[in-house]
Amino acid sequence: MTVTRLFCAVALLAGTLVAQPVAVVPFDSLMEDRASADGWVDREEGESEYPGELTDPATGMTVSWGFDDSLLYVAVETRGKGWFGIGLGTPLMDEANMLVGFYTDDSVGLYNLVGKGNTHTVAGHADSLGLEWDIDFDDETGITAFEVCYPLTWRGEGAPAAFAGNEVLAGSAIPGLAPGDLFDFILAQNTKTPSLMAKHTHRSVLKFRLEGVPAPPGE
Repeated sequence: MTVTRLFCAVALLAGTLVAQPVAVVPFDSLMEDRASADGWVDREEGESEYPGELTDPATGMTVSWGFDDSLLYVAVETRGKGWFGIGLGTPLMDEANMLVGFYTDDSVGLYNLVGKGNTHTVAGHADSLGLEWDIDFDDETGITAFEVCYPLTWRGEGAPAAFAGNEVLAGSAIPGLAPGDLFDFILAQNTKTPSLMAKHTHRSVLKFRLEGVPAPPGE
């Protein structure tokens, strides 16, 4: 699967704006121990590894997430083996910071991209950015999922070294995610084919807010 084909796929984040309720991403100081980026969202015995979860009716995609002092822990699930992704920071593709994954019987991948108009530029593969991630397909349920531990700050001061010096990420609309603030995000996928040349079959624009971080005891 080539990066060129990936470029064509991320027409994924163009489309019309749809009003949605605001999702809240919970804070959990123990997310590092709670979540594991293994391509499988653990919900056994009614205890998910993620404190927050939503299923988007427009795309059928499920997002599970939580954050700690430095990282956003996020899982994105869809049915089938096609490409799918989440864009952060804008309601349109332009200047959105995007995570796009794909799964085939021969290869898998997760890329970080930044939108530019109706196209985009690859900031890097998840591996090249030093991210902990995985993507997997469950034969029993037909669900493909990617999980990734992503920095709350990806541009400028406070960003990890691989992000702070990345020229592509300098073009993103926001430098990162701050607790208490409201953000747009985009979900898109193609459920019929894993080819990244294919246009999305489903797309949705939503809003989320990072929960306020509680003050330490005694303050």
